[in-house]
Amino acid sequence: MRRLVTFIALIVGLGTSPALADGNPGLGTDVGALAALLVGTHVGSENPVPVSGIVPGALLELTQHVDRVRLHFEGIPTVAATGANQGPFGHSSASLDLLNTTVLVDVDPQHRLRIGGGFQLVNLTSKNGSNGDVNRVRIVSPIYAAGATLPLPNQHFVELNLMIDPNLKGTLLVYNYLGQARTTNNGTVSPNKPEAGAEVDYSAAYGWRRHNIEYLLGARGLSYHTRNTVLGNLVDRNVGGGATFEVRFLLGR
Repeated sequence: MRRLVTFIALIVGLGTSPALADGNPGLGTDVGALAALLVGTHVGSENPVPVSGIVPGALLELTQHVDRVRLHFEGIPTVAATGANQGPFGHSSASLDLLNTTVLVDVDPQHRLRIGGGFQLVNLTSKNGSNGDVNRVRIVSPIYAAGATLPLPNQHFVELNLMIDPNLKGTLLVYNYLGQARTTNNGTVSPNKPEAGAEVDYSAAYGWRRHNIEYLLGARGLSYHTRNTVLGNLVDRNVGGGATFEVRFLLGR
């Protein structure tokens, strides 16, 4: 449940590099919002049986254009999800917030191709309804991005995006229902779980522009996995995707 919510948020949160149907960004600011309906499957060290779910999602984004360079921010405010099954300690649940910051540079005179990089920040808290354990993790990692905007007649366009996180790292902190460090059966404190892995996000969308507003209808997918850096065993493996709809307001252009 914990990682299922995480990777669904990442599907929504990654790969949204604004397109411009006119092919020349100049100087301006874009403000946008994206909504998605996503489905995915999670397998992890605490969930060896695959767990699947369908979740709606949304994010906000802000982009500043200066000629060939664009500074892009996108984020999800704190959101929460609750599992259907109830255990001795209530329903399992998870909450998270996410922020991506990237700098992209157009590499051709027509402003159709772009490459860049940045950082991703994810804060996640989850509760296990079966034993009351609370897990917390913060992930800060570099991301590398590439994209293309292919113009079509009548201010329509196709947008393609790829983002890769080859060195995703975090440490899972585990607490019991009293907020204390979880202990094993013999009374020793359970060790935290350092994890590392990689993530690939890809998306495609069909867009059209009406005056100073862009609309995009598309799809996005994600492959995400991590392993315990000490023991080498699988911590999380997530695969999923879904449909997205985005609206961008182009200010100053």
